[in-house]
Order: sequence, then structure tokens, then C-alpha cells
Amino acid sequence: MSRTALLAGAALSLAASGALAEDALLDLSYKTRFVGEDRHLRDDSVFGPGLPLTSFGRDRARLEGEARGKAGPISLLVTARQSAREGERAEGELVANEAYSNFGAGANRYTAGKKILSGDVGFGFRPIDVLQREQRLQALPPALEGIPHLAWEHYSADSAWTLVWANPTHERRDEPRDDGSFALRHYSRWDKTDLHGVARISSRYKLETGAATSTVAHESLELHSSFLVQRRDERRAPLAEPAATADLLAPDRALRTVTLDNPRKLLLGGTWTVESGWSLLAEAWYDGTAPTAEDWRTLAQQTERRRALIGTPGVPDAAVNGSIAASTRLFEAQNLTRRSALGRLAWTDPAAGGWSASLDWLHSLEDGGWAATAAMGWEADRLRLDAGLRRYGGKPDSAYRLLPERGLLFFGVSLAF
Repeated sequence: MSRTALLAGAALSLAASGALAEDALLDLSYKTRFVGEDRHLRDDSVFGPGLPLTSFGRDRARLEGEARGKAGPISLLVTARQSAREGERAEGELVANEAYSNFGAGANRYTAGKKILSGDVGFGFRPIDVLQREQRLQALPPALEGIPHLAWEHYSADSAWTLVWANPTHERRDEPRDDGSFALRHYSRWDKTDLHGVARISSRYKLETGAATSTVAHESLELHSSFLVQRRDERRAPLAEPAATADLLAPDRALRTVTLDNPRKLLLGGTWTVESGWSLLAEAWYDGTAPTAEDWRTLAQQTERRRALIGTPGVPDAAVNGSIAASTRLFEAQNLTRRSALGRLAWTDPAAGGWSASLDWLHSLEDGGWAATAAMGWEADRLRLDAGLRRYGGKPDSAYRLLPERGLLFFGVSLAF
């Protein structure tokens, strides 16, 4: 399907969904957004033969309409989306991001339905976001999809307790956020400090417990921290060495699943803000569930061994390419390395015509890889424009240098009604 047809079809579907929403909802707000990504492959990627079987390097376009409002006692956030990747057929979907009802009186409130349950204080990484499990640092990401749940909340003047039964009809599913679980969350405020606590239990991770703080140390300085310990976890890893040739050629065995006992996650950070609109954020974190530097070196070596099998009599090239493609799923980890640092310089000033800008530098403290992002935005009344550039690099065997893409250009246009 051509990109013109994609946009035309999306516009029609969004108009239809908007008309239906206007008839059914009260206090309706509506926003439409187009996002484009121009992605660039590395010419020298070790994963080259398998990349045509993956989504790496494919330009992307997404047109979405977001309606927010209330239908009687039900709060709704609905997104109609048309998206396409280069060389693939366009796809459309209608997603109920949120559909929930709040009820109760006094200090006790109850929630039933699907709602976004993000929670934590970090910018680049959020260790105690154990329910929503939001993927951070995406370029112009789509709206989050909520979690089906039942919840009881108890409030006081400076604290709140929340008991959540997430995904009540589920046991273990493909994604951790879809697992059935119970969670207890606490928030309290003490002087200039916000305190957060969480405990979650599920069949996949058993017990997860953590805490986070955010404090205003000075009128311009905010400091925050977050910590989580899990009873167990799972992560993908390269094949154990020495890897047999038969395993190297099997796409379903390109990576193995490793069970982790008592992994930990930790984040420390702070933000310095001045009246002129400039701010500087610095964060460093440890993620005990992320791949190690040795994992990436092993994956690169195993990929070279796979490539050497191309053209070997009796070895189908399709099997080699499929196994290389399957091994790139290691890049789907929430953090590509265990120890990372983030610096973010940002500027915004509504008095300057709605302009904003940011420069992010994400650095792997384990293997010397990096990701740099520069972005600008402009907003006026109902219109917002965004554009940016992201590049990956580092030492030859680092995770970000091994990433099959060397970078991307992204842009977005958003219009609110």
C-alpha cells in the first residue's frame, strides 16, 4: 500500500471514530497526530544478512487520533491508529487505552476497568514501575495502553495507599505487563520530599519490592532515587559457549532464556532548573536484568560464526539468515546494558513563541556505547510540531555500536480540537 493511501485511509477512519466519539461522549477532547521515522542501517552491521527479515532500517509512518472524555461514569481514552513500515502492508487498529470507572466516597475510592498505571520518579529508567512497565526514551512514542485491574485506594491529607489486582483473569502471558498480579503501592509526602513504595507478586517474578524518593533540595535543585529488588527474573542471552552448529542454525534457539535470582535495579538522579527556562538532568542507573557486556561480545562472535556458514554445502542460507534475524531480539531489552548514565540539557520558554529544545546523551558505563538525541519542538494554541535526530555509536563491540541501525530522523505534527 502506498503512503498516500495509508494517510487517506487513516484520515477516513479517524474522522469516523471522531464523529462516533462526539455523539457518545461528554467533555470530549480530540487530538490527531502524524509521526514519521526515517531510519538508517549500518553498512557494516555484523547482522546484515538477517536484517531483511527484521524491522531494522525500515522507515515508519503513524497517523493516530486520540479521543478522551466520559461516557456516563466511564472515563475513556481511545486511539484509532494507522501505521506502516517500509516494504510492509499498512495496518489499522482501534485501541481502548483507558476505559474505567471510579466510585466510592470519603477516604476510600475504588477503580474498575482499564487504566494507565505508571508510577516512579526517574526520567530515563523507572525501576519501580512494575505494573505499567513503560518503555522510556522512545522517540515520539504512541499513547500508553492501560492495564485491566480492580483497585482500592485510601487517601489522607499527605499519603495514599493503593491495592491493585492487575489482569484479574490472566495467569502468565507473553509480556510481563499482561501477567496477573497483586500490587500494593504507597505514597506519602514529608516536608519537601515525596516517598513512594511498591510491592508486587506474580507467578513470573514472585515478589518485587521497591521504593523511590524525590526531594526539593534547593529552589532550583530536585534529587531523586529509585530501587527495586526482585525474587526472580528472566532475560534473553546468547547461546552458552561452546555453541553447537545445529543450535547456531536454529532460529528458535538463537537466544536462550536465563533465570535470575534476586536481581536488583537502582537509579540516582537530579535536575537543576533555572528561571530562564534551562534545565539540566543527570541520572545513573544499574539494571541487573539487562544484558552484560560479555553477552554482546558473545553475540557478535556467534553472529560471525553464523555468517561464515553462508554458502556452505548442505547449509541453507535461509536458515543462517533466519537465525541471525532471531538473534537481534536481544536488542528488545528495556536497557541494553546494566550500567548507564544519562545527561539531558533542555530549554523551554513559552514567552519565546512556544519553542523548546533538548539534547540527550545516554552512555553505557559497561562497554563505552552511546546514544545521542537532539530534538526541537514548537507549540502554539492547538498545534504542535516536533523534529529530532538520534545517533548510536561507541566501541566496536559495544551494544549501541552493534545495533543494526546507526540512527534515525523523526518528526511529528499534532493538532488538538
